[in-house]
Parts: sequence; structure tokens; C-alpha cells
Amino acid sequence: MQIKLPATDLKAAQSIDSVELKDESGRHIGQYFFGKGYGRTVFLFGKYKGTFKTHAECQAFVDGLFAVINS
Repeated sequence: MQIKLPATDLKAAQSIDSVELKDESGRHIGQYFFGKGYGRTVFLFGKYKGTFKTHAECQAFVDGLFAVINS
């Protein structure tokens, strides 16, 4: 399974926004929150959370989590 987080420009964000993350079958697996002054936070499967400054760090967290879960 792979999840690609949307690239977001936090400079343009006026408030905290979020994106619902779904798997290939459409099931809810988490949330991606981002906002100017708040950074980026990813919640997956109700128990994994990471807060990061860059999009690349968030994507690496998601990819690493799925690599561990799928092994």
C-alpha cells in the first residue's frame, strides 16, 4: 500500500486544514493536518502520529510506517 500526501504550501494556508487518508479500497486510515505556524501532522491507523516541518519528512514517515507494517 502507498499513500502520497498532497504537496501543500504552508505560506498560503490561512488556517489549519486537513485531508482524509484512505487506502486503495476507500477505507479511512488516517488524517493529514497542516497549517501555517502549525507544521504538518499525520495520524495513521488511530495509533501512529508524527509531526514534521517539511512535506518530505511527512512522506518519509508514511512510507516508513507502511514498509514496517507490510513486512
